Amino acid sequence: MTEDSTALTELPGWLPSLIRSLKLGYRAGPLLIAVAFGTTVAAAVPDALLALGFSMLGTNPAAALAMLAVLGVGGWLLATVSSRANRRFADRAAIVVEQHVACIQSTITTLEHHERPDVMDRISVLRDHAEALSELYQQLFWTLGALARLVITVGLLMAANPWFGLLGVIAVPTVLVSTWRSDAERRAEEAGAQHDRLAKHMFELGTTPGPAKEIRVFGVQDKIKDLRQRAWWRRHRTLSRARWRTAWWQAGAHALFGLAYLVAIASVVHQPTALLLVLAAGGRLAQYVANTVQTTQFFRTIWLDVSRRLAWLEDYAAAQRDAATQSPPDRLDTGIRLENVTFRYPGTTRTVLDDVTVTLPAGTTVAVVGENGAGKSTLVKLLCRLYSPTAGRILVDGVDLAAIDPQQWRQRVSGSFQDFFPFEYTAAESIGVGDLPRIDDPVALDAAAARAGGVPVPLPTQLGVTWENGVDLSHGQWQRVALARGFMRDEPLLLVLDEPTSALDAATEDALFERYARAKGPGVTVLVSHRLATVRMADLILVLDGSRLVECGSHAELMAADGRYAGLYRIQARAYGRTGS
Repeated sequence: MTEDSTALTELPGWLPSLIRSLKLGYRAGPLLIAVAFGTTVAAAVPDALLALGFSMLGTNPAAALAMLAVLGVGGWLLATVSSRANRRFADRAAIVVEQHVACIQSTITTLEHHERPDVMDRISVLRDHAEALSELYQQLFWTLGALARLVITVGLLMAANPWFGLLGVIAVPTVLVSTWRSDAERRAEEAGAQHDRLAKHMFELGTTPGPAKEIRVFGVQDKIKDLRQRAWWRRHRTLSRARWRTAWWQAGAHALFGLAYLVAIASVVHQPTALLLVLAAGGRLAQYVANTVQTTQFFRTIWLDVSRRLAWLEDYAAAQRDAATQSPPDRLDTGIRLENVTFRYPGTTRTVLDDVTVTLPAGTTVAVVGENGAGKSTLVKLLCRLYSPTAGRILVDGVDLAAIDPQQWRQRVSGSFQDFFPFEYTAAESIGVGDLPRIDDPVALDAAAARAGGVPVPLPTQLGVTWENGVDLSHGQWQRVALARGFMRDEPLLLVLDEPTSALDAATEDALFERYARAKGPGVTVLVSHRLATVRMADLILVLDGSRLVECGSHAELMAADGRYAGLYRIQARAYGRTGS
């Protein structure tokens, strides 16, 4: 994939983005939307007309009191129904929105976007405010209600004196300044997103159990606190400058409106009825202007802005979605071939794999060895199609992997990774997600557990201390569960075992690899390990050094060649007390 194809685009326009978000929210409850809209906007009418009732107290107290009672009760009933309908709809919409955001990210074919800070800045803002989209309709209705109050109130003032309509005109700058201010703050928030992510990361380090041992042993509490504080201040300074710069303009706009309101009061001070109307309606006008500004600002900064980011993520995911439709073969005949494969992670210039050409024959076990940073795990990710080569290609039985539907390909891939995730389900479910159609198949679960050399707890056991009565496992025990998960699929075209036993002892790893090498299937099995003694049984051993493939052959062939592999093997053999070749 080229750099141009992943270029960060501008956020879509607010109106089409809003329409798309409204369509998404509409799925959660059309009837609730209709009730919420009607009651929220209708509640604005009696609230605004209260000023008219107050102005009648001097001329017709009885009628005024009756009118105020009807308006008060009616407004309360409408507001109550509106609040409940909006709240119930927001609860439903929250589920729809969160599922939608999660599904969008999962449809992106590769993991390249996780390597790009500019993309992650936008996604982090969306993730932090995704829940706000569930209240999009509610905020839209509140904004319309605030505008309705404003219009009715200005109409009442103009009924007393047409010139009082200028109060509504003079209120416009407060709205415009507020809109400009929200845009400035949004840009400042995005500019400081990387500092915000760092501050949150430091907070998680200091409050989660995983790093607790090393933090205390090495005494880095103050270091973490200082890093978090510096990151927080960098973000805060950016936002603070934007807020102070715009606050003066907003204060000036409000001062202008306040001065005009005082002039209006002074002009009718000798007209009791008009004075009551100006005091009641004008006073509420100031409140309605503030409410309109507030709801408009929130609507633009949070809901419209998040809508634009959601629309952008939808477009980004659609642009990255792979158009390949070819199905993978039912079984491998020749194998998988890498031709001049070069790879650099997005946004970097360092070459992780450089011009690698090699064939992985069908029905063989291939070991990949090399020092840290040599590109072993990257090679595995390219084979799984989690990334695309920067140059070169990968062929599956002669067909370019880029032409094969990525979802169908991954359905024929299985394995265990060194950075596995501890799924806190029952042990059976945590293993069974390795082959969802058979997640409840006890025979398949038992077979997968047996291939992994057994799992540490009975399959019905709830894993993870997050759950009541959940059992916590050591890192090595979690790794056994992850290993069993990788063995759920029968006869995959590609089985990758990327440091799958790094937390286990050497004897256990050796026994596991030897057992699996004897029972290899028709596909290709790729083993990644630092322990060279455990990969001797592999049919083919690839030696990576400094991003290049420097040696390739069986254990016997590589030892006879007396090259890089032989030297590393002898060093490890002496360290583990082994002899011979």
